[in-house]
Amino acid sequence: MYRVTNLTDTEIRKIGDAYADYTYSEGEVGMTLVYKDRQAVSDYICGFVRAMIKNGSLYTTGPEHEGYIAYYPSWKMMRPAAVTELLRTFGSTMGIKGVRDLISKLSAAGESFEDSLKKAKKKYIFVALVAVPEEHQGKGHMRKLLEFAFEKGHENNCPVILDTDDSLKKTKYEHLGMKTVRTRKIADDSFMYDLVWEPDESKVMS
Repeated sequence: MYRVTNLTDTEIRKIGDAYADYTYSEGEVGMTLVYKDRQAVSDYICGFVRAMIKNGSLYTTGPEHEGYIAYYPSWKMMRPAAVTELLRTFGSTMGIKGVRDLISKLSAAGESFEDSLKKAKKKYIFVALVAVPEEHQGKGHMRKLLEFAFEKGHENNCPVILDTDDSLKKTKYEHLGMKTVRTRKIADDSFMYDLVWEPDESKVMS
C-alpha cells in the first residue's frame, strides 16, 4: 500500500464523480439530501480527498491507483492544512445554512458509535473514505484496502470503524468482516450505518 502525496485534478475529480454518480439502494438517498445537486456532492468529495492528502491519510493499492483508502487514528490531531481544506470545502459546497442543517440532522439522529468511543476514551482507527474506480471494481481491491486498515487495528490493538450512508454498502462491508453496531435515521429516506471491526484482543462498546 502506498501513501498518496499528490494526485492530478483529473484523478481527484474521478473519485468525486464516482461518489456523486453512485446509485443508492431503493428508497434511500443517503447524505446527498444535504447537498443542492450532483456537482456539490462531487465537489465535496474532491475537497475531502485534497484534505486527506494534506493530512497524510490517503493511501492507494499501487502505482495504478486501483483503489484508495483514507484513515486516521483517534489519538492524532489533524494537520492544520487539512483542517483548513475541510473548512473551505464545507463552506463552498454547503454554505453556513447547509452546515447547520447537516449538524442538526446528525444530532437528531442520535449519538454515533464514534462519539460513544470518544466518551469512553477508547482509541480507534476511523476509515473516512474507501473508493475503487469503476474499471477496477470486482477485482478484490476493496478487500485489500480494508485489510490494510485492519492491520493498523491489529498493530494498535484497537477497533477500526467507519460509517456509510447506504444499506448496500453496509452489506458489502459486513461481507468483508465488519459488523453493524448502530443505525441512525437522518430522514425517512436517509440513514447512517455505523460499522466496526475488532481485533480479538480488543473489547469495544456495543
